[in-house]
Amino acid sequence: MAEDASETNPLKKLLALSDQLKTAGIAHDVTRYREDGVSIIASVPGERWEIDVLDDGEVVVEIYKSQGGCRGEEALKDLFERHSDIEIE
Repeated sequence: MAEDASETNPLKKLLALSDQLKTAGIAHDVTRYREDGVSIIASVPGERWEIDVLDDGEVVVEIYKSQGGCRGEEALKDLFERHSDIEIE
């Protein structure tokens, strides 16, 4: 039996995953930050998923879960201090 093209073709796999997320009503964006693949960033309540479809067809998934609770605007200063060259007054 022939393999489904979406199982071997990275572009078809990416499109199939995006369609699956859309059908499920899961908000997502397609972006590229790796040299060897394209990423889908999906957001569901309390979680973010990074789904990387690599040029060889491999799929890598990272799941980030909320620690619960929200912080105020003061958290932005800490985030910028830790992750950028921008100084927030």
